[in-house]
Amino acid sequence: MAIKDDLNYIKTEISSQEQFLENAIRSERFIKKNKKIIIAIVAAAVIALIAYAVLNQIKSSNIAESNSAYTTLLSNPNDKKAKQTLIEKNPSLFALYAIKTAYDSNSTEILDEASNLTSDPLLKQILQNAKGDNSDGLLSTYNSLVKGYELLTQNKLPEAKIEFSKIPSNSPLEPIAKNLEHYQGK
Repeated sequence: MAIKDDLNYIKTEISSQEQFLENAIRSERFIKKNKKIIIAIVAAAVIALIAYAVLNQIKSSNIAESNSAYTTLLSNPNDKKAKQTLIEKNPSLFALYAIKTAYDSNSTEILDEASNLTSDPLLKQILQNAKGDNSDGLLSTYNSLVKGYELLTQNKLPEAKIEFSKIPSNSPLEPIAKNLEHYQGK
């Protein structure tokens, strides 16, 4: 009986070794057959990784340069080189600098310059609001809400109701305005 078991064991071992060799031969044939495609896929993956690393490095460099220019402009607002660097590298950060400068100096010239540079519609709306150009939109609705609340805190209820009525009914701030109006800011 032991000899039969030994023979069966040897047969299964040979069978598994045959399968291993058979799979090795199949994979070798597959690699030879698709060698160019495999090399192309590996090369594309390597190029993609290198491109990602380079773009990430460029982005980090731009962020560092724009932060440095912003810091320089905060300490020396007359630095033209830092201003130009900030405009080129990060127009959105320049817009924030313009808002701060406009509030400090009560000048809207820099806000006009920043609104011409940026392509972000929300940032343009913020710049227009900072200039005092209240247009239809979320910021003008927010301003109405804030003004109404300030009037409520001063116990000017009719003026606050008028200010709250400027908020459109489809605005996300409308329920807040209704609650403030109902509870009179308390």
